[in-house]
Amino acid sequence: MTFAPKRFSLAILAAMSFAYALGSMAQEVPTRSTVVMPSDLKWSESPRAPGVQTAPLMGDPTKPGPYVFRAKYPASTVNRPHHHPEDEEITVLSGILYFGDGLAMEPEKTLTLPAGSYIAVPAKAWHFLFTKSDPVEVEIRGVGPSANIFAK
Repeated sequence: MTFAPKRFSLAILAAMSFAYALGSMAQEVPTRSTVVMPSDLKWSESPRAPGVQTAPLMGDPTKPGPYVFRAKYPASTVNRPHHHPEDEEITVLSGILYFGDGLAMEPEKTLTLPAGSYIAVPAKAWHFLFTKSDPVEVEIRGVGPSANIFAK
């Protein structure tokens, strides 16, 4: 038996190309970009944090799948220690957010996060946050379903 490396390589390449083409056909390709202008945001009180206003951008945190929403925390808001069943990402858009890890509310151990700061909170990691004299707007992303599970 003679080994023909060129023919063998072409056969492998053809098989890989065919498999890739099949996989590509199975994926749904979006036909349009999603654009949300600030004037399009529909703000309402958060079911997860009373007093906080939220506006959905994509998906629904209470359902399976990716979600993105904006949240406005008024001045002097306290979001006591809690965790989420999934990873969560937070970007501070405006104001200064005070963020801490742990089951105990320990303001002296918080990070002071100005606009532009990013936080990646692992699933089930206890954390808390608060605002001081100024309101804060953040963008929150994750893969639902999500919930706030508060410490006792």
